[in-house]
Parts: sequence; structure tokens; C-alpha cells
Amino acid sequence: MAEIETNRLQLRKLTGQDLDDLAQIYQDPEVMRYRLHPEPATREQTQEMLKTILSHWQQYSFGRWAVICKLNQQFIGHCGLEVLAGTSNVEVNYLLDRAYWGKGLATEAAREAVRYGFEELRCDSLVALAKPENLASRRVMEKLEMQYEKDVEYNGMSWVLYTLNRDQWKCSNNASDF
Repeated sequence: MAEIETNRLQLRKLTGQDLDDLAQIYQDPEVMRYRLHPEPATREQTQEMLKTILSHWQQYSFGRWAVICKLNQQFIGHCGLEVLAGTSNVEVNYLLDRAYWGKGLATEAAREAVRYGFEELRCDSLVALAKPENLASRRVMEKLEMQYEKDVEYNGMSWVLYTLNRDQWKCSNNASDF
């Protein structure tokens, strides 16, 4: 996969060299608040999570991208697609450094992940999970035209599940058959 660019972002495959930047973001309690593991992560925990992300790339040939702000070339988080563990669903996943919240960057990155999922991976549908109280993440999903499906239990926690199928995406984006 080559690099992908949006108006304000550069998306590239995460690498082991991203550990220090990722560890700094994962140490922020507010960033981690709505994650599967909602505590700040140590560098060692971040390294294990990064190994899992890189392993997903090896297994599926897709995964989370590093998100780089083109304005300052700063690593600001990750976004991409992953097979949701224990399911056959492909999940849109995003996380940004708190300094970059509220600027539409998560939506910009996630929109590219959705496009990639439907056009390049040819997924029939995509899902996204958020904690019910994570209104900012839910707004991103809604901006992507994802629809609230239901409340779910996943890994012993409550989540809301949003979905988007390829036909809905094609209609809302005037995409031609591919």
C-alpha cells in the first residue's frame, strides 16, 4: 500500500519506528478514556499494542495507518481498518492526539479508510464501535453516513455499533460501480 494523502493528512503504514510518538499519545488519559483498555498505557503496553497492529498488517495486508499532519509533519495518531477480533466484521478505527481533536481530522482520515475499504478491499460493509457516551466519535461515524445499528457487548464492555454497507456508501458518494 502506498501512502495516501487527503487535504490535510498523510496516511502511511504504521511501523515500529512510530513507537515513541504512539506511546506519548497513549499516555494521555483523555485519549485512552473511551478505548477497550481505558487507562493510560505504558511504553511497554504501547509496544505490545503496536506489535498487534503490525501483526494485523501481516495477516490481512491492511490495518491502521499512521496519521501525519501535513502542516507540521507531526505524527498525530492512527486510523484504518481492522478485522474486529472474534468476528468477520471490518471495523473503521481512529485515534488522534488530543491537541488535534475538534478540527475534523478524524473524519477526514476515517473517510479515506471507508473509501479504501469499499474501493480497494471491496468490503461489502464496514462497522464502527464506540462507547455510548463518546459523542465525538459517534459524530464522526454519523458524518461518514454510518447508521446506528444497536447496543452491543464486546470484550465485556458496552458499545454502540454503527454500520455502513457498500450500496449505501455508493449512493451517498455518487460512486460508480468498481
